[in-house]
Amino acid sequence: MQNSILLFAGKKKYFDIISRVLGDYTLFFCETLVDGIQLCRKHAIPLVLIEEIQEAGDGCTLFHELTNTCPMLSGLLISETEEGQMLRRAMDCGISGLVELPLNPDQLQYQVSRTMEESILRRENTRFHTLLPLYGLGEQFLSSTGEDEVLAILLDQVVAQTGVDHVSVMLFDAEENCLRIAAARGMDGQLARSIRLKPGDQIAGWVFQQGKPVILNRDSQETSIFAPLLKRKEITSAISFPLIVRGTILGVLNISRTEREEFFSESDNEMLAIICGQAALALENIRLLEGAKKTTRMQTLFEQYVSPEVAEILLANSENIMGLGEIREVTVLFADIRNFTSLVQHMKLSDLRVFLNEFFRLFTDAIFQHRGMVDKFMGDAVLAVFGAPVELENAELAAVRTAICLRDRFEKLRDRWAGYQEKFQSVDIGIAVTSGRMYIGNVGSSRRLDYTVIGTPVNIAQRLAAESSGRRIYVTAPVRAAIEDELEVREVGRLSLRGVERKVLVFSV
Repeated sequence: MQNSILLFAGKKKYFDIISRVLGDYTLFFCETLVDGIQLCRKHAIPLVLIEEIQEAGDGCTLFHELTNTCPMLSGLLISETEEGQMLRRAMDCGISGLVELPLNPDQLQYQVSRTMEESILRRENTRFHTLLPLYGLGEQFLSSTGEDEVLAILLDQVVAQTGVDHVSVMLFDAEENCLRIAAARGMDGQLARSIRLKPGDQIAGWVFQQGKPVILNRDSQETSIFAPLLKRKEITSAISFPLIVRGTILGVLNISRTEREEFFSESDNEMLAIICGQAALALENIRLLEGAKKTTRMQTLFEQYVSPEVAEILLANSENIMGLGEIREVTVLFADIRNFTSLVQHMKLSDLRVFLNEFFRLFTDAIFQHRGMVDKFMGDAVLAVFGAPVELENAELAAVRTAICLRDRFEKLRDRWAGYQEKFQSVDIGIAVTSGRMYIGNVGSSRRLDYTVIGTPVNIAQRLAAESSGRRIYVTAPVRAAIEDELEVREVGRLSLRGVERKVLVFSV
């Protein structure tokens, strides 16, 4: 405490006088070196008043012994004389000045105030020069490529700054809802891997839940609220410190000493706050980067099975994936390779795979070129959707232009393959485009889903594609009405289609 003073005297006769003069300060009294060291550690005392004449030794020697353990301590010597040699000796051992006996209240008040100000300034300068290099750790932390590297740097720095025997980092596992040791020094590896703490449990769980650090020193821990939880009596001093970034607590750093009688103070918390803050920021950045990579990998994988638009919808609505769907006006295109079944009997499976891959690639390119969605591949047929999920001003026109593009590209593909195998000359493609109100969304179960379209127009498109031949593209009346100002369309007539109750009025592009 910055307003605390230790009176080190052979007798307590000065205690009451000094207490009255220095009423704004908290005064502690001791007679032995051991008691003095304990009081300075426990209360972080910045100033000691030492009586020169003592049975335990002279004041300069006692102050030297005290500063060996408490190096930031300032001192004033209480003496009956201000003889020059004594003053020089006092200055040489670090004592800031002399207070002459008998005590003069004004002189005592002045000397204490001046020494306190110097002590505070010296402590601030020391703290500044000690903590300033720690801010430079940010670049080292942020250049890390993984969590393990960040944690290794964190442990190295904490050990270097504190000299602790034991240090561990516990990170919160959201899936198990517990804290687990992610890295440790001075701890059995098997034991570290087995430890699990729920938020609120034990000291580390409390620190994680509350977001506040806890200092436990041997000389004061019995009065702590955590006294019932202290199971290792050999621990001299310990700190549990939260890893916090942007208000989120990622875990807890635990450090402890068992061999040295050194206690932790608020200055140690300040040092840990700098190191842990930078480590937590680095951990967050790595997790965000890993999350972005995972999302990118997932989206890339999705787009190999569904269109980019569907992949984006599924990733954005993963929490309510079963309820994803709606009824709306949609246009569908169905394309089917005609006479392909007989051709398959004369083809090698490896050649068949290559041909179908080329067909599906040119089909997909044409669909994406006109902002459609590939719904599914079905053997030697394909189904595409226009107008959803991507909004189009004239979905019917986009679908028909895709059909024309697909027809022309397929003819070139067929002629090229016919140069290798003559039977390809008999292969044709049937294409149909329909539109109407359909359901578009997820169908299936939580274990296997299909984002697709369902409705009578889909069935009609499939049946019309089977009827189409000779480079013809069949469309229904709603499609014809939407494209007739842009493309030439002629009436084919009413066709009876399998599975459709009424005849369907059909047009050809």
